[in-house]
Amino acid sequence: MYATYQNFLDENPRCGKALEHNINSRDIFMILSREDNIIKMIDVSEAGRPAVEAVVACIEEYFELNKNADFDLNNKQRRTVIGYMIRTILQPFGYYPLKPASRTQKKLLRSVDTKHFQSGSCYEFDPNAPATMEVIRSIREIAK
Repeated sequence: MYATYQNFLDENPRCGKALEHNINSRDIFMILSREDNIIKMIDVSEAGRPAVEAVVACIEEYFELNKNADFDLNNKQRRTVIGYMIRTILQPFGYYPLKPASRTQKKLLRSVDTKHFQSGSCYEFDPNAPATMEVIRSIREIAK
């Protein structure tokens, strides 16, 4: 089952109270939870890169179109919240932050066009984790 916004709030009680009714936070969570974005985050994770690299453009685009003091990406704590969202979204797929914690954070590539993010957490697949979701890719011949 996909992670929900309520899962995010429950797993992060320090964020939960302030963000429970925050429309912008909920919208960003929904953007990050789109299938295409989950697949992109998993792909960059498999390449050893921070998951946020795959979605930073859509996060910043949303922010530019919906500038709001309730969820300001200029605030470091709000950028950290996005990291917590990504962690919640990737867990059902069996992806967890690298261990030890000193290996988790990596600087984003210079080629990533970002105004607000400098680094992000890297994730790896844990085959022993209780995954409830998986990405399935297949190739099929086109019937003529």
